[in-house]
Amino acid sequence: MKKKYETIISLGTQERYSNSLNKRIRLLNTFCLIWSHIILFFYSLEMIFGFVQEYINKNAITFHFFDYQAFFTYFLIFNSLIITLFLNKNHLFKWARILFICVFIISNTYAALIISPGNYLEYYLLLASPISLILFTKKTTSYFVLAISFSLFLTPYFFYVVYPTDYVDRLLVLEALCIFLVIHLLVNYFKESNIKSEKLLALERDKVLTDKMILEGQEAELRELNEFKSHFFVNLSHEIRTPLTLIQGYTNQLNFKESDTENNQKTAIIKEQCQQMQNIINSIMDLSKMDSNEFQLISSPLDVNSFLEKHFINFQSLFAKKNIEFTFNNKTLKTNILVDENLFSKAITNLLSNALKFTPKNGSVAINTSFNNEGLTINVIDTGIGINKDESKSIFKRFYQVKNDITKSQGSGIGLAFTKSIIDAHQFSIAVESSFGNGTCFTISIPKKFVNTNQPDIKPLQTIETNKTSLKKQTNTTYKNNKQKILIVDDHEQMRKYLKKILQHYEITEAENGKEALNILQNNNFDLILTDYMMPVMDGETLVKKLKLQKNKTPILVLTARTDHQGKLSMLRLGIDGYLQKPFMEEELLINIKNAISLYKNIVEFDKENSPETLKNLNEYADKFNSKITSYINQNLNSPLLTVDSISEYMKVSRSTLNRKVKSLLGQTVNQLIQEARLEKARNLRAEDPFASKKQIAEAVGVTNTTYLFEKLKERYGA
Repeated sequence: MKKKYETIISLGTQERYSNSLNKRIRLLNTFCLIWSHIILFFYSLEMIFGFVQEYINKNAITFHFFDYQAFFTYFLIFNSLIITLFLNKNHLFKWARILFICVFIISNTYAALIISPGNYLEYYLLLASPISLILFTKKTTSYFVLAISFSLFLTPYFFYVVYPTDYVDRLLVLEALCIFLVIHLLVNYFKESNIKSEKLLALERDKVLTDKMILEGQEAELRELNEFKSHFFVNLSHEIRTPLTLIQGYTNQLNFKESDTENNQKTAIIKEQCQQMQNIINSIMDLSKMDSNEFQLISSPLDVNSFLEKHFINFQSLFAKKNIEFTFNNKTLKTNILVDENLFSKAITNLLSNALKFTPKNGSVAINTSFNNEGLTINVIDTGIGINKDESKSIFKRFYQVKNDITKSQGSGIGLAFTKSIIDAHQFSIAVESSFGNGTCFTISIPKKFVNTNQPDIKPLQTIETNKTSLKKQTNTTYKNNKQKILIVDDHEQMRKYLKKILQHYEITEAENGKEALNILQNNNFDLILTDYMMPVMDGETLVKKLKLQKNKTPILVLTARTDHQGKLSMLRLGIDGYLQKPFMEEELLINIKNAISLYKNIVEFDKENSPETLKNLNEYADKFNSKITSYINQNLNSPLLTVDSISEYMKVSRSTLNRKVKSLLGQTVNQLIQEARLEKARNLRAEDPFASKKQIAEAVGVTNTTYLFEKLKERYGA
């Protein structure tokens, strides 16, 4: 019923209308509802009293009490109210308001003069003026209604005389006028006051909405900044810890009793990784200097051809390793540009490094130079994965990284920002054209005033091109013998070489990422999988998830530069056999591998010794046991009485037997299971209700020591 009334009251209102108009429409609909209910109520009472009185007086129902004139009057009024609602519904608001006011004035005048004269029904006309003030915005309309209703109010006294002449007070006109005016002015005052209040409220609401939008924008910026910061430090940690692991590993392997050749190879790798770390740190330091007064640009004339050719030669072998066609197309022979050679070299190196990183095998990269009306342009074009158009404007922002498979595990988000800072400092410009899946073109534009050439005419194309290397890089290298087999999954070539050296007593197969590893695993079996966490194309976490879905029982060890607890926990929950952070001790890695392979060997032998039916029954028992104990723990998690003893009683086994079964089937003690469940639920409760008190959360998970609980939460989840 309530919904029906709300629907009727809202007839004709629309969101696109002003608040004032919608309010007047709703009020008119409300007036119609109230008046129709009054008619139905009082006419029903009148009929009931007529029936009762006639029956008492005449002991029969003859309908002599029925007033046809009153009935038709009420009938016409009721239908007029329905028509008013219909007009409102069809958005004919002006005619609806006029009809309502006319019906109100005419019906009350008719009632006062004809239907029930002498009963002071003309006083209802006092309401005509206030109603018109509410329904109409123009003051002239309300004053016109005031004049009409006042004139009709005087009719029973002076024109269509209903009351005796001696009954009419000489001051009636003045008194009536005062009453009409006072009511009109009072309603008008409250109306004006309400309009002012609504305007102030609207201003406050707009201000609140504006403040809310500003706060939401700031919150989004803070979230984005926090995401950038987190991503930056995770990737920077990965960029630094991998070289650090190699440095530490090869330093420990240095043995001056060995041949100089082997030691020289190790020291060369150490120097290479030290240089990589230095380059990362230098880029960050240079970028910070460019924001301070410490930065100075030292420009001098530079032969652009020899400068770019030097970079071409430096990168030639790197592109050949990935079987990428690398070309240098120069149309600007004998041309000098005014640049700081050291800084400009870093800018070009960053662009070529990006092209190398984001261009897949068998792709192509080109450096092109040419003249145009504005000066000289240098293009670095690749056929790599490309950039979404909506992200192209943001790639030069500091710490910003395009979201793709490669940036998940590589880069710090400062390379292109540093490059743009260098280009801007030279008063050059850099632009990018790219679309996802269609490669990228970076264009450096150098104005004429910085270019000096003896041959401005366009020269014949000179092209230096690498031949596609005949020695195609083998990502899946296998050494066949009878040794135990290990699959190494890591995108860092030097790290794979280092691990192969440590694991020289095993048969090693390599893969650059999780996707390659899955392809290898389709046709090969291994005793252990050793994978990095952060890799392009498919990272370690995704690889482990897919292996677990395939019911692959091969033990998995994860090596990672990540130091956050969340990353470690997410991997451990997937059921991996070990998690080592870089840099790690070689002996620690070897012990983990030995133990994992030994356990895997026992599992394989156990599977061989038992029939498939027996194994199926054991698995079903393990699943049933796990489900039963987990269900009981979750149901009683809020009770401080949930202990090993209460669970052993429920499972109908001794405490020692319960611990032994849980440890063998689930890999944890009973207390660890309970604690893990409580911490997980406490964390979820905090996320669902940030305003919940620590005491409430502790009680909900059955812990009496609140401090202990939140210390464990901080230790586990870092918050």
